[in-house]
Amino acid sequence: MAINVLYYSQGREEDKKALTYLRSLLSGKVDEIDIIYVTEKSSEVEEKRRRDLAREQREYFTSVESDEALERAKKVFSESEINVITTSSSGDPVEEVIQKLGDKNFDLFALSAFGRGGFSKEILGAHVKPILEKSSLPVLIHKGDISSCERVLMHVPNDRERCINLAKYMSKFLRHSKPSVTFLSILEEGHPHFDGYTSPEDEEGLAEVRKDYEFAEKEYLQTAKDILTGEGIEAEIRHRIGSLSTELLKEAKEGRYDLMTFAPEKPGLLQSLWEGDVSFEIIRDVEISVLKFLKV
Repeated sequence: MAINVLYYSQGREEDKKALTYLRSLLSGKVDEIDIIYVTEKSSEVEEKRRRDLAREQREYFTSVESDEALERAKKVFSESEINVITTSSSGDPVEEVIQKLGDKNFDLFALSAFGRGGFSKEILGAHVKPILEKSSLPVLIHKGDISSCERVLMHVPNDRERCINLAKYMSKFLRHSKPSVTFLSILEEGHPHFDGYTSPEDEEGLAEVRKDYEFAEKEYLQTAKDILTGEGIEAEIRHRIGSLSTELLKEAKEGRYDLMTFAPEKPGLLQSLWEGDVSFEIIRDVEISVLKFLKV
C-alpha cells in the first residue's frame, strides 16, 4: 500500500534538500506527493507572536514566492516515477495546511527545519507548532545536508503497544529503502525499575536493575525486531542507562545515523512536545532528521 505524503514548503533552499531526502527514502512506496505552499496574509493570522516571528524569519532567511518554490520542488522529482501535486494558497498558513490535511488520508507530514542561529528555539518555523498540535499525523523534520538514509536510530517506547505500533509503521515506511535500524532502549534514572539501586558505584545493583528491565521488555523488543527483519530490514537492539536526552543525543552522534524516530506517550502530550519539554530539546539539539510517530 502506498504512503500518502504532504510536504509543507516554506520557500527556502532547504526544501530541495528535504525533498531529495524524501525521494530517496520513499521511492517505490509513494506514487505521488502533495506539496503545499501558503503565502501568509498577516491580517488573517490572529496570534501576534506568530506574525512577529514570521516577519523576523522573512528578514533572516531567504525565500522565494509560491510559483518558483513549487516549480523547484517539482524538479526534484522530474526523473522519478512519483507524481507531484502542488497547492498554492494564501491566508493563515496554519488554517490552510490543516484544511489540506483534512482533504486526503495522509500518512506523513514532512517539512525542513530552519537553521540554528537566532532561531534555534524556533527550528520548525513560525506556523508549524500549531499545525502539529492540531494533527496526530506522523511528522518528518529534515535537518542538515543528508540526501539519503542508510542508518536509522529508533528510540524504543518503554511499553509494548507503542513499541509494536512504531515498528509496524517503520516497516511500512522503510520497506523499499531498507536502511539498517538500531532499536535503542533507555532505562531512565528515577524509573520504578531503579528501586533498590543506590548509586553508579553500586555495580551489583545496577546489574540487577538492567537484568530485570531487559527481561520485562525482551519479548516485545524481539517482536518489534522481527517485524522489520520480516521485511528484509537489518535490525539490532542496543541498551543505555541514564538521562533520556543525554543518552539519545550521544547515540545519535556516535552512531552516525541519518534519521531518528520516537513515539510520544499519547496525543495529549503533543502541545508540550513542541513547547520546550525534553522531547523538543532533543529535536532541537539533534543534528539528524527526526520522525515523530503517533498511532493514527
